[in-house]
Amino acid sequence: MCGIAGYIAPDPVTTDAMRSRLQKAAESMVLRGPDDEGFFFSQRVGVAHRRLAILDLEGGHQPFIDSASGAVLVYNGEIYNYRELKTELEAAGCRFQTHSDTEVLLQAFLTWGKDCLSRFIGMFAFAIYTPGDGSLFMARDRLGVKPLFWSEQRKTHYFASTMRALLDLLPDRPALDIDAISHYLSTIRINLGENTLLDGIRLLSPGHWIRITAEGQRQTGCYWSAPCLAPGEKPERSLASAAEELRALMQDAVRLRLISDVPLGGFLSGGLDSTIIASLATTLTSNHYHAYNVGYPNQGYNEFPFVDEAAAAYTMRCRQIVLDEADYPAMWQQLVRQNAVPLTTPNDVPIQVLARALRQEYTVALSGEGADEVFGGYTIPYFAANDFDRASRTPLANAPCRAADEAIRRGYGQDYLPDLATQHILLNAWLTPSEKSAWVHPELTNKLNNDAAMRSFYCDLYDSHPQCSTLDRVMLAHLRVNLEGLLLRVDSSTMAASVEARVPFTDHRLVEFAFSLPDAFRLDWRSPEARAAGTGLNTLEVSARDLLESKRILRLAFADTVPASILNRPKMSFPVPVFDWMQNGLA
Repeated sequence: MCGIAGYIAPDPVTTDAMRSRLQKAAESMVLRGPDDEGFFFSQRVGVAHRRLAILDLEGGHQPFIDSASGAVLVYNGEIYNYRELKTELEAAGCRFQTHSDTEVLLQAFLTWGKDCLSRFIGMFAFAIYTPGDGSLFMARDRLGVKPLFWSEQRKTHYFASTMRALLDLLPDRPALDIDAISHYLSTIRINLGENTLLDGIRLLSPGHWIRITAEGQRQTGCYWSAPCLAPGEKPERSLASAAEELRALMQDAVRLRLISDVPLGGFLSGGLDSTIIASLATTLTSNHYHAYNVGYPNQGYNEFPFVDEAAAAYTMRCRQIVLDEADYPAMWQQLVRQNAVPLTTPNDVPIQVLARALRQEYTVALSGEGADEVFGGYTIPYFAANDFDRASRTPLANAPCRAADEAIRRGYGQDYLPDLATQHILLNAWLTPSEKSAWVHPELTNKLNNDAAMRSFYCDLYDSHPQCSTLDRVMLAHLRVNLEGLLLRVDSSTMAASVEARVPFTDHRLVEFAFSLPDAFRLDWRSPEARAAGTGLNTLEVSARDLLESKRILRLAFADTVPASILNRPKMSFPVPVFDWMQNGLA
């Protein structure tokens, strides 16, 4: 885990002022990489790297320069299958000077070009300058575990791991992007696709690459997206055999993420996802696996009893940290200053608390993000697919309507759902349009044109998978939007404590497998009686009555290793008593 930054221009731009700005950008990322610092400058190009040493502690210095071609790499993340790739590259004639995954990444790119991306199992954001053709190539991992921001000003392209570092690097202060800000007020997401809250600053999309030519032209592409199979195209398999396959994939995902030259631990919430990771990690590692959990003095917000049960089941130590109301505001402010963006949820702070505690003994943490988005952990909004499939597409007539239509009225405040984009915006909005209008000046309201940009983004997102089931379309949209937000959160909060978070459920092999499954393997009614009871209910009401079994295949795959009380407990969603604190004067 590291921080990277840099620039490339078609003409010479490396002045003392430019060097100073790049050095300032690197300094702002010192918590991302406290162990080492490095720079490379030419007349047209400059790159910087801050290192958190995880693999090959002596040989992993960056920028890494290939002695034969002069290619320069700066890289944030880990390539977990680098040993296998190294063997393949050596067979092709490559020779290596270090034991690091950094050198493997660079040699893979020099050997296979951008096709190397499809061979990587890992999390990464990197930039490679190739003097031979004068180009800069950048890429981001498939699910977006590692961030990469970029912008163009005065014919120069800039990039960085954080918004803060990019702002330090840019010569001009960007204006606000009102479409992205409106989206933030609706959804608490800091980006609308590639657009961020600042005009002209982009967040490279997961699974994408961008190449800047020597002349300053941009070429972009997508090298991976989750599979979009029509129901009839999915392979036939039984639930039991699929559960066995899932267990093997999950075991390998955790095994790869245990590769490290420094000690590692993990976050344990007492929920299903982190408990599965702990069960596998304690089996696969020869070292003691230690876990960390955070709770609060407030009643109803702690998962300590479930954490204790998991720790006892796997004979592991778990440290429990109590976050007090008095500590919360300062840590919130620190994260905002460091990231130069507003936080997305109250959970950012407790994740940082966990990372700080873990950093006293370890450098790497395993974390459970992604399971809900991949395997159907939320009955809301995923079961909203059922609402859409039953709902009217046009306004209801005055004639008596079906029970399903009445349920739609109760749940969404309108008679019908014309498309999935409309449903998504209605169901995921934190603020209604009228509430949001109180925050927005009338002049900006006119420019927003009824949130045309936001609506266009979600229409494109849903319309790109017309062949899929409605559930798959909803889950693919949340994989793109919700998961990226969660991964940005875990990256920024753990990096604030100089901890590398590894996320096994984002292994692309797991994602590809999950989206090859029938809908009912992930999310289904608990019983025929539950199905009958849900006929006249909307997704909010179905969830409140607990009529659905979420993450069905995941529960089955680990039914013999996860304690029953954890396996069957309702989802708690990492609660934080921030509203209680605000009522007591925190605000």
